[in-house]
Amino acid sequence: MFAFEWLSFAYALVFGLLTAVTMRAMRRGTALIACAVAATLVLVAPLTPDVVRLVLPNLYLVLGYWIPALLITADRSSPEPSRFEQWLCRSDERLRDACPRVPSLLLVPVETAYLACYPVVPVSMGIVWAHAGPAAVPRFWMTVLLAGFACYASLPWLVSRPPKRLASHRSGAVKRLNVLVLSRLSHKWTTFPSGHAAVAWAAAFAVARVWPAAGMVLGIVAAGVSVGAASGRYHYVIDVLLGLLVAAVAAVIT
Repeated sequence: MFAFEWLSFAYALVFGLLTAVTMRAMRRGTALIACAVAATLVLVAPLTPDVVRLVLPNLYLVLGYWIPALLITADRSSPEPSRFEQWLCRSDERLRDACPRVPSLLLVPVETAYLACYPVVPVSMGIVWAHAGPAAVPRFWMTVLLAGFACYASLPWLVSRPPKRLASHRSGAVKRLNVLVLSRLSHKWTTFPSGHAAVAWAAAFAVARVWPAAGMVLGIVAAGVSVGAASGRYHYVIDVLLGLLVAAVAAVIT
């Protein structure tokens, strides 16, 4: 098995065990099935052609995002912020005051960059494959999955909702599209650190190893994702900063 397959299997196995121990019977079945599907998928992958195995991590990343959310028992509709959310709000006030305001001309581009976060990973994988060959793809996936899983894994214990629900935010066509996409594809909790920022930066760092020029372009996109995440109030500023740090650590480790 590839290293990224072992990582994905271990991630699914750990959450499967946590689910069996901590979940109530009503939700335990759903969570266990999700973990079992993820683990089985990884174990069966070596029986498939390498071209399939190198594409499947796109699915592992999605499953890794959703599985921890199944362990959350907090009430999303509660009007009162949790102690963790209160801490995030206090840190956000300080950090937003210290950060420069995003120029109005850049608001739409950074919103667009945030929306582009979803195709960034498969596009980055394609760049690595085309430029350095399939042999370089496993290392790419190890970097991206390590960064993504590190952010998603904290979700059941560091539970928070996006700051946009706690504050007014600007409108616009791209903004409305982002909100629509998140309402359909997101579990509506905020990962801490930001999975959006971490995965985008990890993909940029991984591409830069094999093609520095393309890595710089993707780095600009990742910067846009990060700024868009904070300025659009999809994430707290500290989420985004820690997401960048997680991506850098994952890139160094791999």
